[in-house]
Amino acid sequence: MEAKKIAAMAEACHIPVSFHNPSGPVSNMAILQLAACVPNFLIHEIMLTDGSFRQKISNEEVVFENGSILIPDKPGFGIELNEDEIAARPFVPRNLRHYTGTLTDIRPKNDTVYYFKGLENAGPAG
Repeated sequence: MEAKKIAAMAEACHIPVSFHNPSGPVSNMAILQLAACVPNFLIHEIMLTDGSFRQKISNEEVVFENGSILIPDKPGFGIELNEDEIAARPFVPRNLRHYTGTLTDIRPKNDTVYYFKGLENAGPAG
C-alpha cells in the first residue's frame, strides 16, 4: 500500500512512476497488479530472463503482447507457488556488492531462459 500512496502523491504533481523489480514471480505479479491501478504508471522494470528454476517454483504466466505486459486476470496475484520446489532451494545469503565482481553471477552458467510468453523466440537468452 505504501507504493500506491507514493504513486498518488506523485500523480498529484503530474509525475509518472516506475517500479523496480529484479525479483521473482511473487514480486513481479504484485507489481503488475499495482501498475494496473496506478494512473501515472509509466514503465515496469523487469528481468526478461531468469534461471529455469523460475518455471518450476510457480505457474507464473507473463504475457508480452504488442509492446505491453498483460495484467493477469486470475484470482489474487494470479499465480500458485510450488512450495516443495521452493523448499528445495533454500535462501543462501550472498554478498552482491558491485565491487566483488559477482553481482550478475547469481544464476547457474548456461541456465538462462525467457519466462515471458511472446518472447520465447526473441534470440539467445543470457
